[in-house]
Amino acid sequence: MLITVTNMLLKKEQLTQELIGKALNYDPVTGYLIWKTNLYSKRVIPKKRAGSIVTSTGYRSITLFGTKYPEHILIWFIHYGVWPSGQIDHINQQRDDNRILNLRDVTKSENARNRSRNPHSKLGEHGIWFNSRTFKYVTEITLNGKKVYQKSFDDIDEAIEARKTKSIELGFHENHGSQSK
Repeated sequence: MLITVTNMLLKKEQLTQELIGKALNYDPVTGYLIWKTNLYSKRVIPKKRAGSIVTSTGYRSITLFGTKYPEHILIWFIHYGVWPSGQIDHINQQRDDNRILNLRDVTKSENARNRSRNPHSKLGEHGIWFNSRTFKYVTEITLNGKKVYQKSFDDIDEAIEARKTKSIELGFHENHGSQSK
């Protein structure tokens, strides 16, 4: 069956793996989507990586058949044949690393449990702050909008270890709070 879609606008619901496969190749080793042809858009260069980085978010985006998609969402659909039911989490916290082994379909809450460390943290640690009134390091964990853990320590290393142990016990991803790459 020959599909001609030149300059045609298609919605997400109209896309199929077959149709995407006519325009793009997915390389699971690199996580790249590569244009196959410029038949569907004269603006693309065949055999070149599709899309670009959205500087405000760090995610890659691709315009396909007139609609803009996050690259990781398209890759999920290409690989599994279904759109994600939740959010796509980048396990290693690198937003442009779209290898299928780095992607997982999770709830919003689960995705929040794999956040990188805030680069503006005074201590450089996630969920730990220094209480200048008591001269102790306070470690906190919030889950589903509620503070579920708070404890004070004299030593920062003890606070870091205790928070890491408790966060894993509460179901946070082992990368949660690590330095973003």
